[in-house]
Amino acid sequence: MGRSHFKILNGEEIMQEIILKTPAKINWTLDVVRKREDGYHDISTIMQSVAIYDEITIRRIPEREIKVGVSDPNIPEGKENIAYKAAELMLDRFKIDEGLHIYIDKNIPSAAGLGGGSSDGAAVMLGIKSLYDIDITFDELAYMGSTVGADIPFCILGGTALAEGIGEKLTQLPFTDEFWLVIIKPDFNISTGEIYAHIKIDDIANRPDNNGFIQALCERELERMARYGHNVLEEVSAKFYPGIYDIKSDLYGAGAVYTLMSGSGPSVFGVFKDRDEAQRGYKLLRDKYGEIFLTHTIAK
Repeated sequence: MGRSHFKILNGEEIMQEIILKTPAKINWTLDVVRKREDGYHDISTIMQSVAIYDEITIRRIPEREIKVGVSDPNIPEGKENIAYKAAELMLDRFKIDEGLHIYIDKNIPSAAGLGGGSSDGAAVMLGIKSLYDIDITFDELAYMGSTVGADIPFCILGGTALAEGIGEKLTQLPFTDEFWLVIIKPDFNISTGEIYAHIKIDDIANRPDNNGFIQALCERELERMARYGHNVLEEVSAKFYPGIYDIKSDLYGAGAVYTLMSGSGPSVFGVFKDRDEAQRGYKLLRDKYGEIFLTHTIAK
């Protein structure tokens, strides 16, 4: 999803700017398998693109520098920004002797478990690939992206996928149907590092059945999805922020059939039987929550 602008240089049409819409993600399920020697955790999670978008504008500039602007003043614009890191990686790796101006028009909530930063980083890598006509496969690009952020490989792939390892091992799933969701981001943020630091692998009693969930998902069996789906980080996050369970209760009360915290939170999604049910649920809850989205899943 994008558009681009060109200029003519020495008789050749050169792409100067590209604008990309980049979607958020949810975790249909999330299991933490083990802690690795390098301090990271191996996970097994089913990830899904959803129709909440940031818009990323990437423009070539002659100076060898990276400038990042963001519509949200709470998000850093320097080297701490994942889009900056992704751009720096691409310029260095492919020895590009130019710079970039990147502007991020934010709509995906930050620090929300919805992959907003990773989605922006993925869009920057894909945009630079197009701007400079770089000959690299999506698998190679995804592997590069994993060095910047664990969710970037999925955000490059998009659609529905099983992610394993630290998120870099992806299996695309044959799900092209559409589910309607209500997603609520409460008015507090959660540190992913803090949540992983408090998880005790041996104490996890309730884990998702990813194989069962994948079958139920492809067959649109919402009740079975609810039976097989789980996020092992939810109990950890809810110890610090019990409001997560309140949101789940509100979503169920509004008609959702399956609700879950996404990623390490704090956003919670509810899956509804159809668009009309989701719209009714959204209308019931929109006055209670400041950041609430009526949206749907998107295929690759």
